[in-house]
Amino acid sequence: MLSSSAPAAKKVAKTNKGRRELQRRQPHRKEIAAKSLLCLHGGCTSDVLKSLINDIAMMKYGECHKMNKKNANIRPFEGGGEVSLEFYAEKSNASTFAFASHQKKKRPNSLTLGRFYNHQLYDAVELLVENFEQISKFGKVASSATVGSKPCMLFLGDRFETDSTMKMLKNIITDIFRGRVVSRINLKGIDRSIVVSATDDGKILFRQFAIKYKKSGTRLPLVHLDEMGPRFDAKVGRARPPPVDLEREALKVDKRILKEEKAQLDNGGIKDKVGKIHVQKQTGLEDVNRARNLKGGLKKRRV
Repeated sequence: MLSSSAPAAKKVAKTNKGRRELQRRQPHRKEIAAKSLLCLHGGCTSDVLKSLINDIAMMKYGECHKMNKKNANIRPFEGGGEVSLEFYAEKSNASTFAFASHQKKKRPNSLTLGRFYNHQLYDAVELLVENFEQISKFGKVASSATVGSKPCMLFLGDRFETDSTMKMLKNIITDIFRGRVVSRINLKGIDRSIVVSATDDGKILFRQFAIKYKKSGTRLPLVHLDEMGPRFDAKVGRARPPPVDLEREALKVDKRILKEEKAQLDNGGIKDKVGKIHVQKQTGLEDVNRARNLKGGLKKRRV
């Protein structure tokens, strides 16, 4: 008989295409692609959570895998309750998740947001949703925003820097909605903004605005914000921090990346770090030198 402690069999690809797919699904030290979102429901849900999950899936259009069936055996904050969740994460190749469950007395309208590392549950935070307003309640404001665009995110409140649970929630929301990692961005292409506020009474206020640029008579346009939804308030419930060994593995940094960054830094005379910026060769300066040569311009021309 096989021992129950035997390690799980490792997947081996039989074709080149399969090997490339397994390599793509492996965790990378420097993530560039947008993190996909897994949306699913628990054994019992409510109309509020169904509408909220639909709106979140709409905000992550093209980067979301939404499941409609109920999953009674998923309990992210209980031991062994994350097995099915990790199975679905591996099947859909998801890096983040939004799990909706409803318990009328204990935890009504519970929305759990979390992340995976190598298809293992990394961390999770529970939000008890209140005062929800879906996108359709704000009319045609959302039509001005492009579906799947990269948003501008703003976190208001000192608790996002002092409280460990709020820090974790901030990182989770950022990873879910940040989109693809880019080095440059066109400011005119930012058409929506996500604002998350932490109040003194312990609540979280989630708002999304459509950004409109209007004429101001100067070079800089007048920025106007129109709320487009979804809008909801929430209380922070249970939290699951990452395990120590998994966190150590996830926070490893590739030595080659550190070596490249260190090569661009140097210590100055007063022990300050001085960075070097590598600029491509500039073109078009030949015309400037020609203009400075006045001899050719002052020669008399034959009539």
